[in-house]
Amino acid sequence: MSPTEVRDFAQRLMREVWEPYDHTALARFYHPDMIGHHRAQTLTLDDVRSRLQWDVQNFGASSYDIRDIVADEDKFAIRFIFSCSLLKAGTAFRTEVTYFYHLRDGRISAFWLLSDTDFDYRQHPE
Repeated sequence: MSPTEVRDFAQRLMREVWEPYDHTALARFYHPDMIGHHRAQTLTLDDVRSRLQWDVQNFGASSYDIRDIVADEDKFAIRFIFSCSLLKAGTAFRTEVTYFYHLRDGRISAFWLLSDTDFDYRQHPE
């Protein structure tokens, strides 16, 4: 893909998967054997699916303020400010997040997540 197509892919990923927390859209964006990394955690597609299902139950009024997208032919980085309300606690939450994605055949094969908040990516829906 061209850098412009990769940038469009990144924007669609946010709009179609992460903003609505739509785990049913994962197959369009992620390889089934993708590997993710967040601090000491090594993640699978099932972990991403579970995380989205957990997020939809626990986050309200979510917002992704995208600050940067840097795209190449087979990878991209995206930096954004994520904010939401924590539904159970009734409090506001805000963190800066950067993802680095590698692509293979037009879908995500690996990612690395950096966040100024340490959290367990492997949250599971209740």
